[in-house]
Parts: sequence; C-alpha cells; structure tokens
Amino acid sequence: MNWKLIKDLLLFVPIGIPKTWTEIREVNPNKPTVVLISGFGASPSSLRIMRKRLLKDGFNVVIQTLSYQEIADSISGFSWLAEKLSRLVQDLKSLPGIKNQKIFIVAHSAGGLVARYYVQTLEGYQYFDGLVTLATPHQGMWLASLGFLTHLIVKAKCLYDILPISSFVKKLNSTEFPESFMMMSIYSTHDILCPPKTTLLPPKIYKVQTVKQYELMGISHVEFLFKKKPYLLLKQWLQQQLELESKKDIQIKLKA
Repeated sequence: MNWKLIKDLLLFVPIGIPKTWTEIREVNPNKPTVVLISGFGASPSSLRIMRKRLLKDGFNVVIQTLSYQEIADSISGFSWLAEKLSRLVQDLKSLPGIKNQKIFIVAHSAGGLVARYYVQTLEGYQYFDGLVTLATPHQGMWLASLGFLTHLIVKAKCLYDILPISSFVKKLNSTEFPESFMMMSIYSTHDILCPPKTTLLPPKIYKVQTVKQYELMGISHVEFLFKKKPYLLLKQWLQQQLELESKKDIQIKLKA
C-alpha cells in the first residue's frame, strides 16, 4: 500500500482532545472566529497545527469534531452532525459583544460535507460568513466503505452518507447553493484518499460567482492540516473576506 495513504489513514486513529479546545466561553469578542471541523472519525489532535496557526494569526478557534463516540450520530448520520454544528454557531452568535464579528467555518475531508449541509439545507448561510473546505469528497467517495471493517462501523449511517450513492450526497449536490455566500474549496492532485474525481465541486455549485475552487499539487490528504501551502491559501482567503467587510463598513460610514 502507498506510504502516503497509510499516513493519511492513521488520521482516523482515535486520540483524545483537550476540553479547552471546544470551549467558547473564552472567545475574544474583538477577534473573528474560525470553527475548525475535523474529518469524520479523525483524530482531533490532527487539528492542532492549524489551530495554532490560526490563533497566531489573530483568530478565535473553536473545534468541532465529527466524533464516532456518540450513539445518536450512528442513527442520524451527517444531518444530525450538521444540526450540532448549527447549535455551536448559534452559541457563538449569542456571546456578548461578538454580534459584529465574523465567523468562518474551515472543514477538512468529510467535515466539509457536514458544513455544506448546514449551509444549503439548514440555511446556515444566514448565520456565518464563509466556508472553506479542504480535501472534501464533494462527490462522495467509495473508499469510505473500508470504514465498515474498522471501529467506525459503530457509525455505519455516517459511513453510508459519504458514499456517492447515498441520499445525503445526492441531496447535497442537487440543492441550490446560496448565491451570495462565500465559499472556497481546495483539493490536491496528489490526494490518494480523496482524489480530484471525488473532491471537485458539482458544476451547479462551482458556477456560483462567490464560490472558488483551487487545485494544489504534492499535498496528501492529511498534509492539508499541516503543510504551509494550503494554510497560506486559506489565510489569504480569510483575510480577503475581512478586508471586503472593512471596505463595506467604510463605505457605509461615508454615506452616512
């Protein structure tokens, strides 16, 4: 088996996560916030490098993991995980002083499917300001079926939701994408776990003017979480969104 693929599969080995990573009480109301979502069943610690970089660059970071440990996820699948994401964003929006700050979601792998469901089906586009997906199998992926042979079998519904034939993927790719919502999808030609044929956005979504899609080379599935190339692209996009909003505020003040 390809060594890079083995390393990427190790991402799904369960490891604990510090509880403070998921706390929102310490969010600074004077900074924009990134909700960072792991891939399904992935080790939460895989997010530590990206989390550290985002904190250094001036963002609050709140972690949402696609845990395999809660029984409800096994029954309801990704739609239930999207509802959990919705509640997390609502909790953030209710924090004192954060009303005027930007909230972005950055999702790796299958986490991007959950985030898109929140945006497209639960009308999440009304409550946060932009989505970035990293190596997300937007078309679904057959390799997810290998999960039925591992500990992830306890979340069989989630595994099924990743498959191209699932009603979840079909609904996601047939539902209209909100035209004014900002989104960027990044994928790699060297991602063996989620190759381009699985990560390319459906044309009806990619053709939306506010949706961008970028192809990288030489980045494996797990390397999206710690290599500088994808992070710098992510950082640039986030800064562009903040600058656009700053210009809008200036224009409003000038008109007033």
